[in-house]
Amino acid sequence: MEIPWGRIMETIKFISFTDIHISDVNPQSRNGSYRDDILNKLDQIRVVGEKLKVDFFLCAGDLYNLKAPMRNSHALNKMLIDLFKSYPAPIFATEGNHDLRNDSYESFGEQPLSVIYSSGAFKQLRHHVFTKGDFSVTLRAFPFEEEPRLSSYSKADGTFNICMLHLYATPEGGSLFRHKIFSYREIAELGDDLFILGHYHIDQGIKVLNINDKSQYFVNIGAISRGSLEEDNLKRDPKFSLITLTKDGDEIKVSAQAVKLKVRPSSEVFNIEEKLVEEKRMQLTDTFINSLNDALGKEDDVKVLEDKILSEDNIKEASSETQLPLDRVIVDRARNYMREADLVIKGAV
Repeated sequence: MEIPWGRIMETIKFISFTDIHISDVNPQSRNGSYRDDILNKLDQIRVVGEKLKVDFFLCAGDLYNLKAPMRNSHALNKMLIDLFKSYPAPIFATEGNHDLRNDSYESFGEQPLSVIYSSGAFKQLRHHVFTKGDFSVTLRAFPFEEEPRLSSYSKADGTFNICMLHLYATPEGGSLFRHKIFSYREIAELGDDLFILGHYHIDQGIKVLNINDKSQYFVNIGAISRGSLEEDNLKRDPKFSLITLTKDGDEIKVSAQAVKLKVRPSSEVFNIEEKLVEEKRMQLTDTFINSLNDALGKEDDVKVLEDKILSEDNIKEASSETQLPLDRVIVDRARNYMREADLVIKGAV
């Protein structure tokens, strides 16, 4: 390609990945070594970064799967430190909900991710200006919050801004159980040019939207892990993203692509019989909740419903005197609480 005299083109290339969820402990549904499968994917990313001579890597949260520090071995931490230190360029990272106990920073100093930061294998990203030649991009990140208020976040202020967020996000937004899913239009108000999104494991692809009189890119390609036995994990190909920024005069061109990782087939990774057991369990849950719905009737005072059914002594009274529905939102919420309770029982959180 011929470049006009006096005109210099500079390129910045980087890789992003998210939701690793590594653990010494195999998820209940997994066959083989879950830990080794994850380490293999991380090494694939290292090799690609080395071959393509990327300038940096971005990790959008949830390096670990188990939130309790004592359930992540020193051996696992050493493996991660050794691997990440072998990466050919710096890795900038932010914290996901699985990197925080009780989703709180109060005990972060005791969390294994803080050890990874202290080792220098990861660089904790809040605000950083990356410069190559006369090309500078602003990297920034906002870690996980239980109820993020994007309106309180600082606005982008660089020439080209890359923002990394660990929150539920889809093009249209909505809700998932009791959690808000942010739409890309809501996120776009931060003003960044490119968003790297983690937390929602389902692949939403790479989107370019013309918002606020400019093109804004949303990289939301899901988790590199396939820990739980879900329909999405049976069909989804784990990926990382490769992004190239080219400064051509005053214009910055963006090329973003999702790259498939080499993984074992789902039939080898998962115990499919376990999936059938789980489906039966959820059917029984639905049957129970639907029968409770029928018993409670047709009014809509949810506060009265909660007051009545939270006490075992009042269940009969609620069934006979209070006629209230359990709509789909409440059904989903109940199922989510049951799953969370199941994780607590298994010692996963």
